[in-house]
Amino acid sequence: MNVFCRNCGQAMPETANVCSTCNHKQEFMSSRDTTCRNSDGVVAFFVCLLFGWLGIHRFVYGKIGTGILMFLTGGGFGIWWIVDTIRIGVCNNFTDSKGRALSLIHSN
Repeated sequence: MNVFCRNCGQAMPETANVCSTCNHKQEFMSSRDTTCRNSDGVVAFFVCLLFGWLGIHRFVYGKIGTGILMFLTGGGFGIWWIVDTIRIGVCNNFTDSKGRALSLIHSN
C-alpha cells in the first residue's frame, strides 16, 4: 500500500520515513487514537445518566452538532438518551469526537 509525500505528493511505501524523490522527512500521525481510559467511560456514563436528556455528554466529548439536537429534543424524546446510556454502560461502542471509545468496560 502506498502513501503520498506531504511535500511533493509522490507515492511512496507506507513504511518509508523519508521521500525518495524530495528527501522530505515524513511525520505520520495515527488517524484515530483508539485508546480507552476507564475513567473517561465512568465520567461519560454518569454525565449521560444524569444530564443525557440535555445532551451534555455529547457537548463534553466534542459532539456539538448532536449535542444541540439532543438539547432541543429532550434527548431525542428520551429515546436517544437511553440508547447512549446503554451504549456507554453496556455495549462499549460510544466514541468521542476523536474516535476514542468511552465505556465502563475497559478494553484496548
